[in-house]
Amino acid sequence: MRKLITGFLSVLLLMVNVSAEESPAPSPDAAEEVTGENDTAEETAEPEQEWAVDISTDYAVLLDAESGKVLFEKNKDEACDPASLTKIMTVYLAMKTLAKDQPITMSKEAFQTYDHNQGVLWIQEGETLTAEDCEYATMLASANDTAAMLAEAAALSQEGFVQRMNSEVKEMNLESTSFDNIFGLASPGNRSSAYDMALITRQALKNEAFRNIFGASGYTIKPTNMQPQSRAIAQDCELLRNGNYSREDVTGGKIGSTKEGGFSLAASARRGATSLIAVVLGEENADSAYHDVVKIFEYGFQNAQTVTITAAEIGTKTVEVMDGGKHVADVVFSADSGFSILLPKDVDPSGLKAEIVVANESSSSPERISAEVRFTLNGETIGSAPMEKKIIEVKPEPNVIKKTGGFRQIFDYACIAVLALVLLLPPLVKFLTSLEPPA
Repeated sequence: MRKLITGFLSVLLLMVNVSAEESPAPSPDAAEEVTGENDTAEETAEPEQEWAVDISTDYAVLLDAESGKVLFEKNKDEACDPASLTKIMTVYLAMKTLAKDQPITMSKEAFQTYDHNQGVLWIQEGETLTAEDCEYATMLASANDTAAMLAEAAALSQEGFVQRMNSEVKEMNLESTSFDNIFGLASPGNRSSAYDMALITRQALKNEAFRNIFGASGYTIKPTNMQPQSRAIAQDCELLRNGNYSREDVTGGKIGSTKEGGFSLAASARRGATSLIAVVLGEENADSAYHDVVKIFEYGFQNAQTVTITAAEIGTKTVEVMDGGKHVADVVFSADSGFSILLPKDVDPSGLKAEIVVANESSSSPERISAEVRFTLNGETIGSAPMEKKIIEVKPEPNVIKKTGGFRQIFDYACIAVLALVLLLPPLVKFLTSLEPPA
C-alpha cells in the first residue's frame, strides 16, 4: 500500500518565530554630534543584526529533521566552502548504487587522483575492500582514497560521479550548491550553503544504512588481500566520541575543514520524538564549530516539541456508494502511517485533534470521493493531509444467485414440489374417495 505520508506535518502558522530578527534602527535623534572646526554630525552607525542564538559563525541553520521546517537560520542560503561535508553526498550516492558487500579494488587511475600525504588510509593500488568498508572510511575518517574507490565503482570515473552529484543537486532544487570534486577540496566550483547541506543530510538520513554510518563512533576494516592486519577507524566528529564534546542526544555527525574555508560541521540529534539537523560553515576552528552546534541544538529542543498521532488514533472511515438506489461500492479511507506535528514547546498538545473529512460523499462515482485527515489545535485548523483510499466493489444480488445456482435451484424446486404435495394431497384423497361406489 502506498505510504500516506512519508514525512512529518509541521505546524507552520503556530510555530514560534525562531529565525533571525533585526533589531530596530535607532532614532535619528540619537545621532551623536561632534564639535570642532567644522560642526558636523556623525552618521548613525548601521544597527547590528541580532540572532536568536549567539554563535561564532555567520553561516548556520537548524532544521526539524522530519518536516524540514527551519527552526533557526543565519545567512542560511549563502554559498560557502563546504569542505569535506561534500563527502555526505559522495557516500549517499555511492550507497544508492553499490551493494554493501560489493568488492572494490583500488585501480591505477583512482590511485592517482588524490594527495597521498594527508586524508588517506594508505590503501594500496590493487587492494580490495568492500563498498561498506569504503563508505565507513570515507565518512568517519574523511579518507580520500576510499572516496576515490567509491566514485569509480559507482560511476566508472570521478568526472562521471561529479556529474551525478550535480544531477542530484538539481533534482533536490538546491540553488546554492555545485560540486566539482568528490573530496571537498577547496575550489570556486565546490560550493554549498548551510541550508543546502542540511537538506542533503536530511535526504541521506532517510537511508537506514547511511544513518548507521553517520552515527557510528568507530569501524574496523578486516584484513584484505594486501593488508594482513585489521584497521580500526575512529570517528573524526567529537560529538560522537567520548570526550568534552560527546553528547548522548547526538545521533550522527561529519566535520571537515579547508585552509581557505575554515571548519564545517553537520550533525543530527534526537530528544524524545523530536529530531533535528544542524549545519555550520566557515567556523574559525573545530572548537567553535562544536560549541555552535551544541547551542543550536539546545535552542531547538527548548523551543519545539514533536507530538505524534498514530494511524490507530486517526481510525478509518467507510463510505457506501449508492447508484440508483443500489449499493454498488464501498470506499474505505485509512492512514497507513502516523503523523507527527511540530509545535512550540509551550503549547499544550492535549488540544490537538484529528478528524477525517470526506469530499463528494454523495457521489455515485467512487473515483470522485476523496478524504483528508484534518488537524486542529484547540478548535483551529492547523493542517491536513490526504488519506489512503481503497475501493471495494459490491456485486449485485442476481449475480450472487447465478453464481450459487445448480444445487440451490434443485433444492428450491424440490421444496416447491413438497409444498404442493402437502397442499394438494387432502383434496386429492377426498376426490378419489368420492369416486368409490357406495357400499
